[in-house]
Amino acid sequence: MRAERATALVMVPAVALVFIVLAAIALDLTAVAGVQRSAERTLAAAVDDAAGMIDGRAHQADGSIRIDRARAEQLVRARIGAEELPGRVVGLTVDVTATTVDATMRIETPHIFLRAVPGLADSTLSSPIHLRARLRD
Repeated sequence: MRAERATALVMVPAVALVFIVLAAIALDLTAVAGVQRSAERTLAAAVDDAAGMIDGRAHQADGSIRIDRARAEQLVRARIGAEELPGRVVGLTVDVTATTVDATMRIETPHIFLRAVPGLADSTLSSPIHLRARLRD
């Protein structure tokens, strides 16, 4: 009976330590997901606004309605550059056709708690965010 109590007494601190580590990992990944969602909202607003950049000269010349490619790309890049995102933008590609605006952005987010783990001090997490907006007919 005494041996069982001693085993339980040793296991409680070990289990508590495991729970603390798991909570730190969960908080770290939640913060990264929050940064990704914030960046996605910003990119979605920029792409949506860019899809509304109608080429006025083409409309006056032949009555067609299409996206002004240069102005749309400039708008997306300016909106992303002006935002104070919590992560670091490491890649932004904008592809504009006559009726669509496609943008892909990659944002790096540093770890919060996992920096304390040896070998992960300078690592970051990133994933691409891809959005498309279409000009309605």
